[in-house]
Amino acid sequence: MPTLIDLSIPVRHGDGRLGLEVAFSTPYSFETCGWQGSSFSMFAHYATHVDAPNHFIEGAHGIDAAPIGKLMGAAALIPLDDHGAEKGIAADTLEDRGRHVRRGDIVILRTGWSDQHWGQPAFWKDGPYLDTSAADWLVERGAKAVVYDFSEEFAVRQPGFRGEDCPIHHRILGAEIYNIEYVHNLSRISAPRCAILALPLKLAGLDGAPARVVAIEGMDFPAEFTITA
Repeated sequence: MPTLIDLSIPVRHGDGRLGLEVAFSTPYSFETCGWQGSSFSMFAHYATHVDAPNHFIEGAHGIDAAPIGKLMGAAALIPLDDHGAEKGIAADTLEDRGRHVRRGDIVILRTGWSDQHWGQPAFWKDGPYLDTSAADWLVERGAKAVVYDFSEEFAVRQPGFRGEDCPIHHRILGAEIYNIEYVHNLSRISAPRCAILALPLKLAGLDGAPARVVAIEGMDFPAEFTITA
């Protein structure tokens, strides 16, 4: 029987990053009208989410146009648990540990950083990151999406960073590879191959959206899907 592993980080009122806080409110409550209806606002790139190409590529399409088939399917897990604080991940490491990656896979990069440091300043300031050679490797190996449990762009830990300072996002999103960012629980995936399902909210024209992301073990997934609108 297939096993589902929830990789999504919970979102709570008052969380956030880059000065943008998550805000929950309940304008309709049991006390006032006998039922509950809530609203929320949040930065589209906080907690578990998917980047759209227009996050860094001007004029590219938004998250509502993301092909669903690129966000679900066969996945390959690359263990990088020895990559701790301030350690870059280079192409030669991915090549050595990712020989099981197939063209069209979703590539899962597991460092364990989110399990150790999510919710702490260290998650953003001190973690592992991708070397530009690693971004090139992911493009050349034909990944369709990449799952991260760390903040992969070194530049974003610097206050006031600009888009031109972020070569990893430009290389990956420019190749229409989707970033599935900030998951946890990757240690619960027991095999080098599994499947990933990542479904972001369909927010028209936006550069990213929160997503529920799960890994599925014990089930064969096709490389491609027929998707109907």
